[in-house]
Amino acid sequence: MANLTVKDLPDPLYEKLKSQAHANRRSIAAEVTVLLERALGERAVKEVDLHRRAEDLRNRTPAHLSEETRQEAIRRGRA
Repeated sequence: MANLTVKDLPDPLYEKLKSQAHANRRSIAAEVTVLLERALGERAVKEVDLHRRAEDLRNRTPAHLSEETRQEAIRRGRA
């Protein structure tokens, strides 16, 4: 894995990066990696795998709920 050194990063930008990393419970290096992946269109999960997972979920989900099933779900939600 490669290393990257960033020189002359403005202090306000560094503080914003540091704050965002803390909010996301990541190290600054991990936050930079996530931001670069997003900016450059890289994904932690390949698009084909996302499509496969979506298709599997669609196949397991009924096309529509019957009125009886819908009413039963409403009743259970109120209980």
